[in-house]
Amino acid sequence: MMTTWLVIAAAILITELFLGTVYLLVVSLAAAGAGLVAAFFSDSVSIPLFTAALLSALGIACVHTWLKRRRPTEKQADNDLDIGQSVQILQRLHDGRYEVAYRGTHWQAQAVNHDHGHAAESAVIVGKQANTLLIHLHQPSQP
Repeated sequence: MMTTWLVIAAAILITELFLGTVYLLVVSLAAAGAGLVAAFFSDSVSIPLFTAALLSALGIACVHTWLKRRRPTEKQADNDLDIGQSVQILQRLHDGRYEVAYRGTHWQAQAVNHDHGHAAESAVIVGKQANTLLIHLHQPSQP
């Protein structure tokens, strides 16, 4: 029974290597722990199963808390060198979304001062939301 749990742990670990998630690593370690418990209680199936479930739940809760603390704070966003840089508007998409040119490539951007009658040619980066730039549109100059 112990080898079954260790094979399960190894299979989950290999899957984790392909997917790159920390949670499967925790489940793999829990299955290995259940294998060790199965070595002592060889005639019971429920004790190693309960051990795997308990270790998985505790490990996932710990990893979730750890990952939550690692999220970037506002202070880290203040150190972002992209904020304050100018971008050129290439195309207006929909609902305040734009395609912009920045650092030699095209980016998706969301305008924070979206105005339907606004035909801006440039904007300034004021933040980021994942891979989307948050921009403030410049008012077009009036002739």
